[in-house]
Amino acid sequence: MKKAFFSIFIMFFSSFAFSNELMIYRPENTSHINEVRCWIKIEDENGKDVTYTQAKASYAYIDQPKKLKWYQKSFYLDGGMICHLYLNTNHGEKYKISVYTPKDHVENFPVAENLRTDWDSTVFEYDSSKIENSVDKNYNPLFVIFVSPFANDNGFYLPKWKLDFKAPKYFKFTRPTMQ
Repeated sequence: MKKAFFSIFIMFFSSFAFSNELMIYRPENTSHINEVRCWIKIEDENGKDVTYTQAKASYAYIDQPKKLKWYQKSFYLDGGMICHLYLNTNHGEKYKISVYTPKDHVENFPVAENLRTDWDSTVFEYDSSKIENSVDKNYNPLFVIFVSPFANDNGFYLPKWKLDFKAPKYFKFTRPTMQ
C-alpha cells in the first residue's frame, strides 16, 4: 500500500517539478502604504501570463515566519509579507516577474490624489537554466527578491513598485527607492 501511494506521489510531482524556493519579500513601510496590496504576475518568454499555471505559492507574515499558508485565489503581498514562490523549472524556463496594483484597489486607502492610479513595477527576469546548469547543483544564487515603493527626491511616494535582488535601506520602516 505504501509503495502504491509513493509511486502515485512521485508520478504526480515529476510531471510538475518546481525549483528551489524563490521568496518575494515586501518589507513594511508607512501604515498607509502597507495596506496597499500588490499582486504578483509571472510571464513566460513569450509574454504569456503563467502566474497560476507554472507556479505554486504560500505566504507568511514577517512577524510569524513559521506560519506558512497556501494562497487560496491570488498571489498578493501587503507590507510585512513574504511570498514563497515555487516555479516550474522542468526545462530551464525564463520568467518575467512583476507586481501591480490596480487603480480600483488604491482608491479605498487614504493616499495622496496622485497615487490613485494603476501601480506597475520594474520587471525582474528569472532564468532557471542558470541554476540548473550550475556546477554545484545545490547552489541557488538567488533566494529572495524585494518589493519596495518608489519615491521622488523629496521622499513622496510615486505609483510604482521596484523589484530588486538587493534589500532596500531600512530606518524606522523600509525606505522607498528614490527615482
